[in-house]
Amino acid sequence: MPPLKVFGMAATIILLGGLASYFGLAHGCSKQTTPGIIAGTIVVDPGLLDKVNPSATLFIIARQADSPFGPPLAVQRIQSPEFPFSYSLSGDDVMRPGTPFQGKVNLKVKLDSDGTVGAQPGDLEGEYGKNPVTVGQTDEVNITLDVLK
Repeated sequence: MPPLKVFGMAATIILLGGLASYFGLAHGCSKQTTPGIIAGTIVVDPGLLDKVNPSATLFIIARQADSPFGPPLAVQRIQSPEFPFSYSLSGDDVMRPGTPFQGKVNLKVKLDSDGTVGAQPGDLEGEYGKNPVTVGQTDEVNITLDVLK
């Protein structure tokens, strides 16, 4: 084969491999992720809507899946949220600056009627039904507040 034809075929194969990889078609490619983000919507179970205090504080809590105790990896605190509530957790929400927001985490939400962290009667809680979540997954992580304390 002439060298120019071999070079053209090699360039075509490399181009096709690059396109397949870019579109996630190559063997072994996994679903694309969004680095350091978990996002979704939080709703209140319809049977508990009358228990929502309009001045309550919503806590969105992410804990490392392999570390269920101790301080959370990331937390968001939202005063007087309106439901449904769209959220996005990122590295900006980590508890210790410099800690990477990555890996598998368990997500839990709490609607606290008095704004403090401790559980009180009247608080609502919920967690993601498919915990743990991979930080950066593109699927929405929707959570329902469905437990009355």
